[in-house]
Amino acid sequence: MTAPCEYCGATSQVDVLEVWPDERAVLFAYCCEALEREVEWELTEGHARPDLRAALEGVGFATRGLVTVNGVAWAIDFGLDLGAVTLKQAKAFVRQHHRHRAVGREAHNPPVSWRWGHALYNGRDLVAVAMVGRPVARMIDGTTIVEVNRLAVREDLGPELTRHACSKLYAAAAREAKRRGFAKIITYTLETEAGTSLKAVAWEAVAKTKGGSWSRPSRERTDKAPTCRKVRWEKALAA
Repeated sequence: MTAPCEYCGATSQVDVLEVWPDERAVLFAYCCEALEREVEWELTEGHARPDLRAALEGVGFATRGLVTVNGVAWAIDFGLDLGAVTLKQAKAFVRQHHRHRAVGREAHNPPVSWRWGHALYNGRDLVAVAMVGRPVARMIDGTTIVEVNRLAVREDLGPELTRHACSKLYAAAAREAKRRGFAKIITYTLETEAGTSLKAVAWEAVAKTKGGSWSRPSRERTDKAPTCRKVRWEKALAA
């Protein structure tokens, strides 16, 4: 039985009046104004409200909850779902959202190599992409090993809506690589990055590259990626 509202004494109630999924907006009705003020304050302070989540699920919207995004409360977090992505979609996403900005360029260029990709959606929004291809280093066997060449996450939506996106993509890439019969999957992070998302899904840091520019006096090139030292991570895929 639902407990009475501590403010008005009536049955404590939160109902969904209307939902706008594309805007992540929802309009609730409350049993009294005091409960409405409490809910607004708790959401602003980052507290979970299971009653709001239950109300949304009651009208057919499975959610991870409500979050504050860019200072605005009431943003619906639908949670992260894996989906398909084409090469064209992945390249466009990486150009726009990859965090390693190259000097004089809008974003880090997508790789040439492509075997497959993974996408994450929060509701109808594409929020993260991973591109898997052949290893960049020529001494690494591309017949038994694949590399996550790029992983990009949208930052304009706020971290609340992309929580654990990197870990989910690395885990999905490893599962697919194992399914396809590869022995190992690798990726690289900058030396300054902690690799928390990789550690969370049991990847291991195994080596550091020397870094440096591809440009030489005999053949000048424009570096399109960071030239600092990088850490190579790998995950062995048991048969």
